[in-house]
Amino acid sequence: MIMGMSFGRGVLFHDRNVLACAEVKDGVIHMWAEKITLKTIGKLWYRIFFSFPWYYQLFHLLLAGYVLVAIVKPDWAILDPMWVAVYIAGFHFVFPKKMKKFHGAEHKVFSYGGKKSLGALNEIQRANIVNDGCSTNLVVWFFTGFILSVFFLPLEWSVACGVAGLLVGMLGDRYVRKYFGFLYKLSAFFQKYSTTKEPDQLHLETAIRSYMLFEHIREVDRLQNAS
Repeated sequence: MIMGMSFGRGVLFHDRNVLACAEVKDGVIHMWAEKITLKTIGKLWYRIFFSFPWYYQLFHLLLAGYVLVAIVKPDWAILDPMWVAVYIAGFHFVFPKKMKKFHGAEHKVFSYGGKKSLGALNEIQRANIVNDGCSTNLVVWFFTGFILSVFFLPLEWSVACGVAGLLVGMLGDRYVRKYFGFLYKLSAFFQKYSTTKEPDQLHLETAIRSYMLFEHIREVDRLQNAS
């Protein structure tokens, strides 16, 4: 199963074995691919965290500091630190603009049914920006559980209900789509108008190159295993 992920500088695609990434540095697209190991996962998350604009990083640092202070000195807490967990769960809605454009490019690459190539860039540009398997689905499931309980349960229990909703969406996706289709329509709405933006050519080229590299590496692995 091929999965994608966007961050502030690029797009990556992966399966259980290999990860391919294309990222923009000083206006130039750089590509790399690796077998998935703990080192690769660390490399990935390093890129994700440090690709945010400085003011996002400062805000997140302040949030982390606030949570630590609230745990050590509960009397100093002005706001329940569990609200930070709610913010993290809803981070899709506050992606930086560039990240939303890379996210949109990732979706369009997935949506395009033909061969992914730079020659098909114009067709990919016209592809659907809504992705049926987007993680926004899980965000919607979280907030469904959270909102349905937050008005009559303590905050920590409401967050737990949100996590339970997320697990339902994650583990029961094949079944709940049949009975809760309206939640996926809501997710599609958020994808179109909130969690993605129409990508520019640079974002599309980055996503396409990432996917092409992923396909190349996977094909090389297949040939090596077959020989």
